[in-house]
Amino acid sequence: MVLLAAVVLLSGLYPVRYLAAPRWEVWVVNEAGVPLQDVSVRLSYKNYSAESDSHEITLTTDSTGHVLFSQQYGWACLIQEAFYIAAAASGGVHASFGRHAFVFVFGRGYDGTAVSGNYVTDWSGSPAEMVSKITARRTN
Repeated sequence: MVLLAAVVLLSGLYPVRYLAAPRWEVWVVNEAGVPLQDVSVRLSYKNYSAESDSHEITLTTDSTGHVLFSQQYGWACLIQEAFYIAAAASGGVHASFGRHAFVFVFGRGYDGTAVSGNYVTDWSGSPAEMVSKITARRTN
């Protein structure tokens, strides 16, 4: 019995690699549909069920208004996930669970975010690849 408990405990401490954010291709245009060069695009992601920190990567668009974020990976063990899930559950109906990522644009007097219909595009664990076109609007 002690041996079984030790095996269960040790297996719960073994970290497992997971996809933390997808490969995300982003195209940025202005309201007239013209590609925007040299604006910042940020990928923000977090695994609410495995960590307390958010992560951000910022890239700058090329002459075609394009950036490409590579897949991001994280590591977590079962005990770590159990801790963060229990902590998140204490937040009640406003709690967040699992993996989430989104992209948005800012800089040079523009801002915008990737949307799906009327909602901000929120990646939540799949698919492994995303493509978004963001129409950035003037902020001034």
